[in-house]
This record gives sequence, C-alpha cells and structure tokens, in this order.
Amino acid sequence: MENSNTTPILGEIILYQPDDSIRLEVMVEDETVWLTQGQMGQLFDKDKRTVSEHIGNIFREGELDIISVVRKFRTTAPDGKSYNTNYYNLDVIISVGYRVKSLRGTAFRRWATQTLKQYILKGYIFNRRIEQVENFSIIAEKRLSETDKKIEFLTQYIESVLSDLNDINEDTRMQLEIICKELAELQTNKIWIDKPQNPMLN
Repeated sequence: MENSNTTPILGEIILYQPDDSIRLEVMVEDETVWLTQGQMGQLFDKDKRTVSEHIGNIFREGELDIISVVRKFRTTAPDGKSYNTNYYNLDVIISVGYRVKSLRGTAFRRWATQTLKQYILKGYIFNRRIEQVENFSIIAEKRLSETDKKIEFLTQYIESVLSDLNDINEDTRMQLEIICKELAELQTNKIWIDKPQNPMLN
C-alpha cells in the first residue's frame, strides 16, 4: 500500500554526518525529518530489501498510520529526471531502527530530536516577528486614518474661512496660523506613519 499524497516542493536539506562512515542529506519538513528507504539502509547498514520488509510489517501490524508518516516528494535523480519518491518520517525511522536493533538509530534519533527543537524554535521566533509586523501595520493604518480625518477637517475649515477674505479679523488670522501649523505637523506625522521603522530590523 502506498500513500498517494505528493509534494513537489522539497523541504530544507541538512547534512547528517556523525563520522566518516555515514553521510546523509536529511530533509526537514513539517517539524519532522524524512528519509527514503535507501537512506535508512545506509543509516542502519542494512540492504534496502530488509528495510522495506520492516516498513511493510510496521504498517501491517498497525503500529503506524501510513497516511501520516509517508509522503511522496518530487526529487531529481542522477539522470536528471524527476521522480516521485517515498519519504518516511522520524516515527518510521525510529520504528525500523528498533526492529533492526541498530545503535546508529539511537544516535540518529537524538540528533534529529535536537535538530527539530532548533527548527521549531526558529519557526516560533519567525512567527512572532511576523505577528509584530502585522500588529504594527494595523496600528499604523489606524493612525493614518485618524490623521487623514484631521487634515480633511482642518482643510475644510480653512477653505470656509478663506471663502470670504473681508470677514477675516486678527483673531481669525491667529487661528489660521495655529491651524496651518497643526496641519504641517499632521503632514509630518503622516509621512512618518507611511514610512515606519520595520520591527523585523529591531
């Protein structure tokens, strides 16, 4: 039985090389790691057929749900062609490691767990930054709207006063000077709101 779910975009690839005897390019996607059957064979120093048999038994015995732990990723083979390849997540890797009684499996589990913790933390920090930017944008838009309303009101007031220059007295002139000054400050504030500092750079 195969999982029909396909993902054309690969996750991030990181190198697992605890010593000179093994070197694996491990995919990190959806807060877990993924290996092919061939890579598990290298990890546990077993042939691909043995790994395949253990994986089949894991699913037949109901130890894991194939839908949630297997995914097809589009990969490029040495011949340059693209193929949909089955990848298995950390749950499957650990289960196979127990069945083949591999010490390498234990070391890989520890490495993978620590690596995933770091990736989850990075993702949390990034999401917090995005949330800060979104909140800042909402506040800036609100301030900009309030500033526009003030500018519109003061502009309309000045236009109404200037509509009849003969009625302008000294007090009115002073009020206009104050209003013009406030308008200038509002315009300055609007420019600042339009171009706020980016919280992602703080």
